[in-house]
Amino acid sequence: MPKAKAANLRHKVKQLTQRDSISVSLGEKLRRVNSITSGWANYYRYCVGAGRVFVALDWYIGLRLYCWLHKKRPKATPSELWGSKQPSRRRATRRVWREGSIEQHVLCWTPVERYRLAWMDTPDFAMSSGEPDA
Repeated sequence: MPKAKAANLRHKVKQLTQRDSISVSLGEKLRRVNSITSGWANYYRYCVGAGRVFVALDWYIGLRLYCWLHKKRPKATPSELWGSKQPSRRRATRRVWREGSIEQHVLCWTPVERYRLAWMDTPDFAMSSGEPDA
């Protein structure tokens, strides 16, 4: 997986969680971050070593959301902020940032596997029509 692409994703998440956007609700912030991370994870899920990169990015995104919440609620203690994470609806054992029905997209839950060429069908233009010399 290209390291520059992972760095670009970190940069995008950092831009989304800057101080100038604290007037937005957590649900809206999660919606914006999730739209980027879910597409990114589905694109790179067939890369070698994607699982390790996904885990590192999950940690980074969670930390950036914590920092954004700390800017939004400056009087809250760190234990109150970390305690505001809620159990996920997909996996109750994992606590994620959530507001209502919108929860943080966890990249490491994306199934990572090799791409199988057997899934691909022969294109129509490559099939023979059954006629000789076709």
